[in-house]
Amino acid sequence: MTASITTSSPLPRTRRRSRTSWKTVARPLKEWLTLIQSSSGTLSEEPIRVLDAGIKRSITLRDLLIISLLGDEDCRNLERIRTIFDNPYAPSSVQIIRNNLEEAFARATDIEIRSRCNRGLAILEHAAGHIDNPKGASLLAIITYVKWWMGDHSAYIWAQACLKCDPNCTLASIILSALEHNMFPAQSKD
Repeated sequence: MTASITTSSPLPRTRRRSRTSWKTVARPLKEWLTLIQSSSGTLSEEPIRVLDAGIKRSITLRDLLIISLLGDEDCRNLERIRTIFDNPYAPSSVQIIRNNLEEAFARATDIEIRSRCNRGLAILEHAAGHIDNPKGASLLAIITYVKWWMGDHSAYIWAQACLKCDPNCTLASIILSALEHNMFPAQSKD
């Protein structure tokens, strides 16, 4: 059974008490964007730590990492990312994320997107190994989502690992439930 999941918001969101500043995440995001568009490489320790900590304070940062893998070229433009990051609940920001995720579902078999996702997953899997539990849940949630989007059944294992680190991770819970019901994006399941 395949399903296309559409919700009123692109990804589960929670407002955080404190926000991560753009100044803090700009350099790690730039490094991330460079790496996912290159043929190889990994994030160094500092950007891993900064992105992981930033996601805990701003769930928008998680969404931006996801759409940088799945979305159009603008989703890998640092200035566009900053616009969304600075005002994540603006209708235009929500619309950009929603449109890119919907388009990604329609293009789940696109070789270019899947190649970029594989590069991003390699970077994130390496990074997840350098974060102490339970701090690694934010990176594990991204891995879980992207693997699920790709139709990769190992997303189940990643979701469980994420929930072991953080039992309250909504994104991992949603993906785990979808996997338990054999629900994948319509175009991605083999």
